[in-house]
Amino acid sequence: MALNDTQLPKVLMLGTFGFQPKATMRARALGIAMTLETRGWDVLVGTTPWDYPSDAGKHWLEGGVRVANTHVTRPALWPLAVTEMVRWERAQGPALVHVFKPKGFGDLAGRLLRRHTPLVVDMDDWEGNGGWNDSGRYGPLQRRLFDWQERTLPGHARSVSVASRELERRAISLGVAPDRVHYIPNGLPASRFEQLASGRLANDAREPGELGQRILLYTRFVEFDPAFIVGALSRVRTRFPYANLVIAGASADGVAEAILARDAKRAGLSAAIDHLGWIQPETLGSLARSCALAIHPFDDNVLNRAKCSVKLLELMAAGIPVVTTRVGENAEYIEHGVSGWLVDPGDPEAFGDVVVRLLSNADLRSRLGGGAVERALRNFSWDRLVDRVIDTYSQALA
Repeated sequence: MALNDTQLPKVLMLGTFGFQPKATMRARALGIAMTLETRGWDVLVGTTPWDYPSDAGKHWLEGGVRVANTHVTRPALWPLAVTEMVRWERAQGPALVHVFKPKGFGDLAGRLLRRHTPLVVDMDDWEGNGGWNDSGRYGPLQRRLFDWQERTLPGHARSVSVASRELERRAISLGVAPDRVHYIPNGLPASRFEQLASGRLANDAREPGELGQRILLYTRFVEFDPAFIVGALSRVRTRFPYANLVIAGASADGVAEAILARDAKRAGLSAAIDHLGWIQPETLGSLARSCALAIHPFDDNVLNRAKCSVKLLELMAAGIPVVTTRVGENAEYIEHGVSGWLVDPGDPEAFGDVVVRLLSNADLRSRLGGGAVERALRNFSWDRLVDRVIDTYSQALA
């Protein structure tokens, strides 16, 4: 089936997590769907919000896209949740089903629907053993299931979309033919670019004292050891004794924050850290404007090499200079010295030294912030990336 402007097929996107606070369904699936809708496609995005049960059963329209949540969210009742997804497919009659993550409820529904509807599978994280199975709060049976799902579903798909080069290699190692694997990094929809741009101001030319020597950390606390943050901040404070770290975000269980608080207290840095918790997405632009720069550290491990960080892309779109680690897709997003600064992993002192360099150089911060916006808009908007999605669908429908 060839795709053309006169007959654009319907698409059903299925997932396993809620639309908040995690990014997969909102930032990736919904971002793609919103952009497809602007081109005349008809997309329904549905999921089981087991991690955000207050959305259970809710349906709404967002960015022109129909969004649906199953009424059932408990894992023990998974057959009922999968049945709801199958009913969506019967009601909509899509030309293809795009499952976001070979994991959980969406995966199970995709296995049933692939018997009569072309299936596309999206991989945006390393889910099984060695990845989220080792970091997530899952029981033994869940880990066995998720590892099996990730290893087997991609091979049943007509096309596979992946968010990182590491996952591209992973899909091929699982037996997917290389020509059926499509590299599609995360992007931002036009509406998110506009929202982040509204918070930008020419703050880069100001001295760090005018910005309170504020350093932004926008995180879920899964990418790094809290000790790294303390080591880097200690290094910065030797040169800028009044620098402080503003943390936006939170972990799933609060453990990382407790470790950070303990280590910071031992290092005498408790007063240097301001933890805001989760913030509303629309406030990120103004928060970035109030800080001199942002840090985005990653440990070098399989989980991080497979990630494609929407948070890093949002910081770039907000126009704040970012210091990040040369791990995985970070090096695809950031052009070193042009749109941000890359530091080798595992050395908090070297990371801190780069932060000091940027705090000391307003012109460099200005260049990096401007370069980040330009690169994000030029290469990582869904308006540009969605053509890769359409190519993926064309192959599945051929």
